[in-house]
Amino acid sequence: MSRTRPLRVCVIGAGPRGTGVLDRLCALASGPVEVHVVDPYPAGPGRIWRRAQPNLLWMNSRAAGVTPFSGADNDVPSLWDWARAAGGHALARGELAEEVGRTTPRWFASRPLASAYFSWVFQRAADRLGQVRVHRDQAVDLRESAEGQQVVLASGVVLTVDAVVLAQGHLDARPTPAELAAREFADRHGLGYLPRGQADADALAAVPAGEPVLLRGLGLTFVDTMVLLTEGRGGKFRRTLDGELAYEPSGLEPVLYAGSRTGVPYHAKPESSLLAGSPELPRYFRHDTVPPGPLRFREQLWPLVCKDVAYGHYHELFLGHPDRVRLSWAEFLAGLDGYDWASPELVELIEAAVPDPTDRVDPDSWTDPLAGRWFPDAAEFQDWVRDYVRTDLHRRGDPRWSAEIGGLAGVNMAVLTVLELAGAGRLTAESMVREVERGFLPLMSFLTSGPPGRRLAELLALAQAGVLRFLGPESRVRADEASGLFVGSSPRVPGETPARFLIESRLAEPDLAGTADPLLRKLFDRGECAEEELSDETGDYRTGRLAVRPADHRLLAADGGAHPARFAVGPGVGVVHTPGVTPEIEPFGQNDRVARAVLSLGS
Repeated sequence: MSRTRPLRVCVIGAGPRGTGVLDRLCALASGPVEVHVVDPYPAGPGRIWRRAQPNLLWMNSRAAGVTPFSGADNDVPSLWDWARAAGGHALARGELAEEVGRTTPRWFASRPLASAYFSWVFQRAADRLGQVRVHRDQAVDLRESAEGQQVVLASGVVLTVDAVVLAQGHLDARPTPAELAAREFADRHGLGYLPRGQADADALAAVPAGEPVLLRGLGLTFVDTMVLLTEGRGGKFRRTLDGELAYEPSGLEPVLYAGSRTGVPYHAKPESSLLAGSPELPRYFRHDTVPPGPLRFREQLWPLVCKDVAYGHYHELFLGHPDRVRLSWAEFLAGLDGYDWASPELVELIEAAVPDPTDRVDPDSWTDPLAGRWFPDAAEFQDWVRDYVRTDLHRRGDPRWSAEIGGLAGVNMAVLTVLELAGAGRLTAESMVREVERGFLPLMSFLTSGPPGRRLAELLALAQAGVLRFLGPESRVRADEASGLFVGSSPRVPGETPARFLIESRLAEPDLAGTADPLLRKLFDRGECAEEELSDETGDYRTGRLAVRPADHRLLAADGGAHPARFAVGPGVGVVHTPGVTPEIEPFGQNDRVARAVLSLGS
């Protein structure tokens, strides 16, 4: 590249990940850099956080914890710090003034407020860098040329640059055969069907009022869908004399019948804090305590995870609530250190030291909250779920149950250790894909990445009002040709629910081969990018994510070669499975690596 002109960079994707890359380019550039940012949605928030959404949709992190751009030598404030300083003052006279005035460090910002924050971060970086051009367009192809990388836009514009960073964020997927069959059935019988993806107010407008609607998925996408179909249609929540939330229907709501594998919603975000201080973790699950050789998560690592969870839980119980135990912490810890997880000796110790079973922790029960439960009728199951949600809200919000927060500290530390072991190549390919990515990590999201407590309180109020009902665990939906309807059911709850509308209230899993993104689809079909594949003596396993070289996030082709001028970051990118390379887990670190590698092309 000639040194007489700026380094030319194209960032495809203008959401928080693309904004993070731009911010690091700005911070690290020592010479002239010209950046083109391509996204059909607004620069900064991108599609997910764009401002043109109802303020009923919230972020899932507290304002003080929204720090995707924070790291070494970086002065980008958190959303909370921004809202109370210059950014908030600028909004004080606008439509977001009321929310800015109510924002606290523990506030869950609305998507419009998050959009304003991400827009501010983007513009701040663009102003500092100087040469940034935004293209409200979609990248549909990427080609090699003698002049550099050619980014082809849907409008026909071709951008020639020296480096390209793919930062499209969460990608839509093409319909699976099962989804195509559901769509065909719906079209043939005059029914409604919405595929996997983010909750969208415009698409949900087609859902009829007053009718049963089936929803597959009880995670965060379900919560957003629930909000838009109830409060978003004019329903109101109010406090009763006993402090509980009650729902007053508008009459425009459908009747929601929701199901999933577990049959229950995600756990609420914790509201209480530790009384005894942070436990010193990890204690049992560390690099130097795992067995030698290739590791199998469920058999060899899960017992150590459980012991760390137990350590965090009982550290808080014994030191924060000593009136509820019968041994000193030192006596109990000696046994916990010495006994294997689930051994008869440890079980006996816990039963003797912790008399109330509700004060004990059993991570083995987390994977299936309804294990072994069968219900005689749907009404009894509805009662059980309402009690389950009510108990979860109580235990996540009342300081009396702060031991649960200690256990979650063990969970969070275990996730980091697992990813570090994966980065060191210690887990077998089969265990990494089947046990960690399809088991442990989704379980951790279920436990620690659930909605704010307020949302579960609203869910409970909707269930008590009869607007929301639960299908049961292992729920399934079939297309019934005889009736021309979708029919929902659970093998553990009697009865079936027919409906004229089915919503896939969940996101698509990473699936590069099935992506709906036209640029990635072309690159994949030509072998210019590849799915991440884990291979060893246990077999070959594809993760569905885009393969990159962990050291610098350079795009890997089907033949394994790293492209010198193409990079990728984001949730659909695989980065933690190469032995000998320390994995970078946090977005800031990944953005920093990419920015340094891109800028090295201009040196």
